Amino acid sequence: MNASSSRTLAAICESCTTKIQSVAELLLLSCCVRPVLTETIRFLPSEKLHDSITSTLRSIKDLSQTLVSNVHMISAKWVEICDSVEELSSVLIKFMEIICHACYLITVNFATCKLAETGLIDKYSVCYSGLEIKLSCFRLKRTRIDELSPQIIIDLCSNISKHIAVITDICRTAGQNVKDEGLQDQFKLSVKSVTCAAGCLIASIKSYKSNPNITQHSRVMVFCEPVIASSQALVSFATEKDFNGCEGTLTDQSKDVQKRILGSCMSVVSASIQLCKTVRDLTYDMITSHHRERLKSCTEAISHGAVKLMKILDDYDINKLLIDYRAKQDDLSPDLSNDRFCSKQSLPFLPDMSLSSLPMLSSPTLVSRSFDSTSTTSSVETNSFSLYSEDEHSHSVNERNHGDQSNTQDHHSDNSTSFSSSENSLASG
Repeated sequence: MNASSSRTLAAICESCTTKIQSVAELLLLSCCVRPVLTETIRFLPSEKLHDSITSTLRSIKDLSQTLVSNVHMISAKWVEICDSVEELSSVLIKFMEIICHACYLITVNFATCKLAETGLIDKYSVCYSGLEIKLSCFRLKRTRIDELSPQIIIDLCSNISKHIAVITDICRTAGQNVKDEGLQDQFKLSVKSVTCAAGCLIASIKSYKSNPNITQHSRVMVFCEPVIASSQALVSFATEKDFNGCEGTLTDQSKDVQKRILGSCMSVVSASIQLCKTVRDLTYDMITSHHRERLKSCTEAISHGAVKLMKILDDYDINKLLIDYRAKQDDLSPDLSNDRFCSKQSLPFLPDMSLSSLPMLSSPTLVSRSFDSTSTTSSVETNSFSLYSEDEHSHSVNERNHGDQSNTQDHHSDNSTSFSSSENSLASG
C-alpha cells in the first residue's frame, strides 16, 4: 500500500472514530432523558423496533468480521476497508440512535417518571448536522491537493450542503415560531450567516474544480473556516435550553435501568471505536502482531456487548412501549404557554427532517455521486437554502405590528436570495 492510500485510509478511520465518539457523547454518555427523533425512528413501524435492534447488531458484527478479514490483505484491499469503516460508522450511529430511543421508552414507563417536553428545536438533529459539516470541512482542509479528487470534492460538498440545509430549515422554522422580535432577528441573521458562508465555499470549490492549483486550493481552505465558525455558532445558539424543551424525569430505579442499557450499548460502541483505531494503526505498521491481536479482541468484545444488551432488552416489550408512546403523542400538542418563545400560531410537534422536505428555492445542493473517470465532470442536482432578505425582514416586522402572520411563508419564498444563479456549471466546469 503506497503512502497516498495509507493517508486516505488513516483519514477515514480518524474521521469515523471522531464521529462515533461525538455521537456517543451526545446520546449515551450524557444520559439525556429525551426521545431521539430521527427520520429512521419516526418511520420505523412500531412492531419492528425489536427486530431493527437485532438486525442492526447483526450488521455491526458482520461488518467487524469483514473488516478483520480484509485487514489481513490490507495492501490489496484498502479500498474495501475504507468502505467497511465508513459503513460500520453509519450503522453504529443508527444503532446508538435506536438504542437511546428504546432506553427512553423503557425508563419513562416506570411509575412517577415524566416524559420529556418537546421544544422548538430538536437538539440532537442540529448537533449531528453541525458535526457532519465540521468533519467534512476538516477533511477538505486536510486533504493534500494531489489527493483531492473530483469525486472527493463532490462527496464532501454534497454532505456539507445537505446538513446546512437541515440546520437552516430547523432554525428557520424555530425563528418563525418565536414571539420575541429579537430572537426572530437572531435566528434570521444566523441562518443568513451560514448560507452566505456556504455560498462562498461553493463558489471557491467551483473555481478549484475548473482550475485546480495551489491558489484555488488555498481559497477552498480559507472559506472552510467561516462555514465551520458560522455553523457551530448557529448550533450553539439553537441548542440553548430555552429552545430545546425539558428533559424527562426518572426515578432511581429507572436511572439504574438506563445506565445498564446505555452501558451495554457503550460496550459495543467502544469496541468498534478501538477496531477503527487499530485499522488506522495498521496502515502505519503492518508488521507488528500486536495490532492483529487487538482486532480479535475487539470483535469478541462487540459480540459480548451485543449479547449482554439483548438480554436486558428482552425483559421489556419495547414494541408495545413504542406503540403506547406514539399514541400519547397523537393526543399531545406543543406547549404555547411561554409567550416569549412561542407565537400563537400552531407549532409543528416535530420538524420534517426528510430530504424531500428541505426548502426548494434557488440555491444549490450537490447530491450526485456519479463521476466519469475520464473527465472531471459530474452530474449535479440542485436544492436550495434561502436567505432572509432585508425586504423580508421589514415585511415580517410590519406584519408582526399588525398581528397578521398569514402571508409570511409566501413572502419568504418570493424574497429569498440564493448562493449562486449559475451553480449548475460546476458539473461541466
